[in-house]
Amino acid sequence: MTPPSSAPLLTVRLIMPDRWLEHVAELPATTTLDEAKRLGLRSLLLRDTDDPADFYVEYAEKRLPDESLTLAELGVQDREVLSIRAYDLGHYPRFGG
Repeated sequence: MTPPSSAPLLTVRLIMPDRWLEHVAELPATTTLDEAKRLGLRSLLLRDTDDPADFYVEYAEKRLPDESLTLAELGVQDREVLSIRAYDLGHYPRFGG
């Protein structure tokens, strides 16, 4: 992902706390949560076979259901943390049918 020159870069820690994994990335403030989650999955799990729909994003320990928001819209500051968690027994994906 090549950032536009006008978008400020943020250093963001992408973590998977349940697996003790962390990746530090420099992302444009215009990056969506979905894009950050996809990058995090590839960087943390070292594969691209995982379905991003099986995971959700947390910021400030709160689940973020709208992954179309950008880092800037969410108010993410430099060196903050986005957690990527798998849906499991306590966290179900929204029923879509």
